[in-house]
Amino acid sequence: MNATGTTSTRKRIGELLVESGVITSEQLENSLLLQKGKNKRLGKILIELGYITEDQVAETLSRQLALPLVDCANFKPTKEIISLVSKGTAEKKLVFPLEVKERRFSLAMANPLDWQTVDELAFSTGMNIAVAVASESSITAAIEEHYSSGDDLLKFLKDVPINEKVEFIRGIAPERTDEGRGRGRSGPTREISEDAPIVKFVAMVLLDAAKSRASDIHIEPGERDIQVRYRIDGELKNMLKYPGPLHDSVVTRIKIISDLDITNRRLPQDGRTLLRVEGKDIDIRISTLPSVYGEKLVLRLLDHATGLVPLAKLGIPQTTLRPILTMISQPQGMILVTGPTGSGKTTSLYALLQQLRAETKNIITIEDPVEYRVQGTTQVGINEPIGLSFPNVLRSVLRQDPDIIMIGEVRDLDTAEIATRAALTGHLVLSTLHTNDTVATITRLIDIGLEPYLVASAVTGIIAQRLVRRICPKCKVEIGPPEEVADLELPPIKKAFKGTGCKDCQFTGYMGRVGAYELLILDVSLKRLIAKGAPEGTIRETAIKSGMVTLFEDAWSKVVQGITTVDEVLSKVPLSKMQPETKAASAAGQFRQALLVNVPEEDGLVVRGVLEQAGFDVKDSRGRDAFEEALAKSLDLCVVYADEKLAGIMERLRKNVRHMSVPVLFLTDTVSEQLVNMGARWGIRGVSQRPVQAEPFMSLIREALKD
Repeated sequence: MNATGTTSTRKRIGELLVESGVITSEQLENSLLLQKGKNKRLGKILIELGYITEDQVAETLSRQLALPLVDCANFKPTKEIISLVSKGTAEKKLVFPLEVKERRFSLAMANPLDWQTVDELAFSTGMNIAVAVASESSITAAIEEHYSSGDDLLKFLKDVPINEKVEFIRGIAPERTDEGRGRGRSGPTREISEDAPIVKFVAMVLLDAAKSRASDIHIEPGERDIQVRYRIDGELKNMLKYPGPLHDSVVTRIKIISDLDITNRRLPQDGRTLLRVEGKDIDIRISTLPSVYGEKLVLRLLDHATGLVPLAKLGIPQTTLRPILTMISQPQGMILVTGPTGSGKTTSLYALLQQLRAETKNIITIEDPVEYRVQGTTQVGINEPIGLSFPNVLRSVLRQDPDIIMIGEVRDLDTAEIATRAALTGHLVLSTLHTNDTVATITRLIDIGLEPYLVASAVTGIIAQRLVRRICPKCKVEIGPPEEVADLELPPIKKAFKGTGCKDCQFTGYMGRVGAYELLILDVSLKRLIAKGAPEGTIRETAIKSGMVTLFEDAWSKVVQGITTVDEVLSKVPLSKMQPETKAASAAGQFRQALLVNVPEEDGLVVRGVLEQAGFDVKDSRGRDAFEEALAKSLDLCVVYADEKLAGIMERLRKNVRHMSVPVLFLTDTVSEQLVNMGARWGIRGVSQRPVQAEPFMSLIREALKD
């Protein structure tokens, strides 16, 4: 036996507690029943149920097993001793290295009956293990003090350069007049170069997101790690993780650059900053939300160069664009843009505004918040806490002699009534609603409380829209008609296209988005039906007979033209006769991603088999192009063969902000001191000696992931 002072009979912790009289057999049975299906230790459940205290568990184990009871705070292990046990093992197994004397390694354990861990550490260190008992809180406090997963990252970041010139400009163009906000039209500017590591890390994430064409960054705290996701072309994608201990510092840094209260962690906050990269401005909206594991942050990136899209470049077909231009040239009436969140309604409104700008027009917008600045218009931001609501601002705007009024959203009856009456008294009103299609918008307005005759009189036209991703032009290939076309009785197509994935599109097969549109112009016949209170189905049938092209028909035409894919249309555009489950949707987020780098073929089968059994989607990287492709994606684990290329591979991996803290395992022919030092430098989670054995390798994976 490797451990000293242990008993020959390998009993479980529950049995020892019952034998000592600390808990009853019934209490043990209840705890074991609750433990099923939960990833919790039995001792933790017993404590949560109030059957036993943490100290009682430690004292009982110490007495029953004749092992010393220690407080980890009384020990000051050196870095060399700490390095004998990985942070993953320490956290997962609740063990802490205490001291080494004459090849005798003292180890504190919350569960000294974990013989497997004792044997593994005895094998990996080549020393006899002397087990001591410590309470769980004593061990976790010691781990927090002596292990810092953020330290390796922060030390590494000191040497990582930021090639672009990056500045944050705080307190810019305040839209609100809350106390403590609004310091003028410009604020402190700070360039990021030789700055603090956490400052550099935040800047690198924002730079990476901007380069990736992300519209949003989601920073989501978990139990141990922080997941960062980007929304690219409307789809959220896992991009990187960083250690949990860094999260408070990251949140504080983001709050500082957006003028938020860093002491307030219990209430949601909203802020704003400006990122300037090589003279290019990116407006960033920040929203914080307290959660059980810490504050979640969502950062919306508004690129002024790409956000204001001309009407002609929205992808509206000419047969629809011409009636829209005729409609907005009218001096009065209400034009509504409708669709779910993220369907591009605001972009369309701004495109219409740009088309309408003229020296002879007084254009006023009411928004919450003001997304983009449009020259030649007066833009007002809503501030509900001080009474600056949509209805109140709209009443004031009507006294400003407007020609055109844009309202960010019709949310309630007051706003709807004022906007409707404005449209009836000589103003052109533009606004949005959240509805599924054009005809449903009429029903929605009536449900809000508007009289049908007011809707019929005021509304000129309704544009419903969705956004679908464009096929990447760099990797676009022709394919045969997809199976869904026949299975779902869709309109026939002779050929279809897809993107195979390339570096330009980050191997997604898509690059950018295009709109699918449905335009309903309220002619005399439709106005009569609405005024009479005709049902939605009747209005839709009449509109289609009058030549209305439905959302799905417009989206399908983009499949025929080779602009987008069948899967994309089925997942984004409603078709009433079915609820399709596309390949893309069903596949999203089911598997963790693992990358093998230069793993020898003789070990590849074992490594791949173990990883796939553990629920990983495994990719093999051989050659520069394959490695670059892998770096563009999110990774949960990396297995690297330690050969002469190792240093270069780790350098490229760790300098990519997405993979700075991705768990890495080394495969090696021989464990050397040089390799151990290199592993410590790069934050390696474990080393496996070749030839790889399935069971030990599986244990190594579990420890590395710290699930």
